[in-house]
Amino acid sequence: MRRPERHNVVQPIAGLRLYPDPADVFVPDQPELATHLHPLVSIDLSLIDDDWRGWIHLVSPLEPHEVTLGYATTDYHSPLQIENWLGFAMEGDRYRLTGDLRYFARATTAAELPDRWPRFREELEAHCEAEEISYRARRDAFRQGDFSPHMMIIDQLGGQPTEGNWYYRSGGAYAFPVQHDDAGIWPISPGGNRFWFVAEVPGWIYRRSGADSILLFFEPVERLALLTFDWS
Repeated sequence: MRRPERHNVVQPIAGLRLYPDPADVFVPDQPELATHLHPLVSIDLSLIDDDWRGWIHLVSPLEPHEVTLGYATTDYHSPLQIENWLGFAMEGDRYRLTGDLRYFARATTAAELPDRWPRFREELEAHCEAEEISYRARRDAFRQGDFSPHMMIIDQLGGQPTEGNWYYRSGGAYAFPVQHDDAGIWPISPGGNRFWFVAEVPGWIYRRSGADSILLFFEPVERLALLTFDWS
């Protein structure tokens, strides 16, 4: 049974783990994911639905820089990795990237992805390094007990997501299949199953910058996690 939605969660509560260790988020044979993704908060799925078990994770890509995630790497897209959408298979409580790591521009070589503009790689690397520094500083401060009671942990937990430019871009829908009716909006998995909304958080809460909103969805049949990003 779906549980009531919550808004504006500003205190740590049972069922939320802030700044989880990457080893608890990503499968052991894909440690390189931690180079491209920051774990923000892990969520006990039973907070969303009484019948669900395990943990799911809100993560924030270090990219993009100037463009949307995956914009420049279309040659390396897959059914769960397209522009502004990033999905994972869940093995137990951990994420497995089922597509190509070169979905992240930082994982490509200059031969695989020519510079998109002058100093593209230099600027991308500088951006990612700055995000890493700020993420570690906020994570370490939190772990040492420096937590602001006014800091938003989760903007929305459960319920239905609101429309935004995660769904529409330049007047047209993103390529990931999404359905909607008067009751809400939901993505559809490659297997034809519904993704259910889990949570939304401002990406810039956990480091110096990030998406205005990171939205997380769960597909319980094949156990898939899907994230998309809303930008003002």
